[in-house]
Amino acid sequence: MESGQLLGRLLLRFEEGAEEVIEDLSAAVFSPDGNLWVASDERGMVERLTPTGPRAYAQHTRFEVADFFGEVEKGAEIDIEALDMHADYLWVMGSHSAKRKRPKGKRMGKDLARLATVAHEPQRFLLARIPLVKGELVAELKKPGTKKRTRSAALVKPVETPSENLLVELLRRDPHFAPFLARADAEGGPLLPIPSKDNGLDIEGLVVTDTDRVFLGLRGPVLRGYAALLDMRLMGAGQGVLEPRPGKKGRRYAKHFLNLDGLGIRELCVRGEDLLVLAGPTMQVEAPIRLFRLRNFLELEGDNLLDQGKGVLEPLFDIPPVGQLDHAEGMANFSYFDESDSVLVVYDDPAPHRRHGARGVYADVFRLNL
Repeated sequence: MESGQLLGRLLLRFEEGAEEVIEDLSAAVFSPDGNLWVASDERGMVERLTPTGPRAYAQHTRFEVADFFGEVEKGAEIDIEALDMHADYLWVMGSHSAKRKRPKGKRMGKDLARLATVAHEPQRFLLARIPLVKGELVAELKKPGTKKRTRSAALVKPVETPSENLLVELLRRDPHFAPFLARADAEGGPLLPIPSKDNGLDIEGLVVTDTDRVFLGLRGPVLRGYAALLDMRLMGAGQGVLEPRPGKKGRRYAKHFLNLDGLGIRELCVRGEDLLVLAGPTMQVEAPIRLFRLRNFLELEGDNLLDQGKGVLEPLFDIPPVGQLDHAEGMANFSYFDESDSVLVVYDDPAPHRRHGARGVYADVFRLNL
């Protein structure tokens, strides 16, 4: 597969105190006013950047997700993996994953114990939307002269523990995903026995359409080389709660399994009637980061198994690798010369050449020759 054509780069400049953000950018989306919103998978904040010149974004403003939800612990790592904009809402999604502790290379006994430890952080189990008003995030918007709320922040609840998270519980009963989510025993085994980096549950892609139809892209698990795209309609259930709307026979979601050359879904974005899918390895192995196009994705109905083919699912190009650095994590539709002629890509673990001083980092813009 050929590498993508690099059209240019955007400079993203952050304020003092946010230097760590450039180390692990994981999501990006543009709001209708032209601002760029990004997030780090090691924090619980979203960051707004404003265009300040040709190919440059700065005037950095930070919003902490916990400020909009009492259920979210302030300062906790949410592991934000995707953002999207729809109908004056910013949507935020955590990975819904567990993680295995990493050996530190100091003492063998402790390293072996760490490698056997699977950690669960409840704040990662977040799928939420926050109202966007004149470029600012607000907890609620009231009708003038009344106490009636017209829009308010809402999330799929509860997030207190993974075992009570509605989305996880639905997947725990699913014949494809249940083996990856089953507890070791009924009395308190691991809530998610398989961590994300071991091909366990890991949600990294998010798209919300004009019909409030929500697509979630799974980095893992990948089943026999097929990555999963969950397709649901979220509805308000009152009191700041969202839940998947039951469809035919009470089903809360559909599943579309995509042949992405054995890769998992790392990010999603919409271009016209098509869905762009950024794919990468599920585990920590050397593998390509590849961009695919899923044609006419809104026409999908029911469960599907989709192989690559012209007019259906098409590989476009690879993101050029830089050794063990520059992990392409976030992607957004972009207009460089013409409308929607390219995609913006942001990176985790940026290579030295990508940095610009202490608080700046370059994002790439790749041509979409469609």
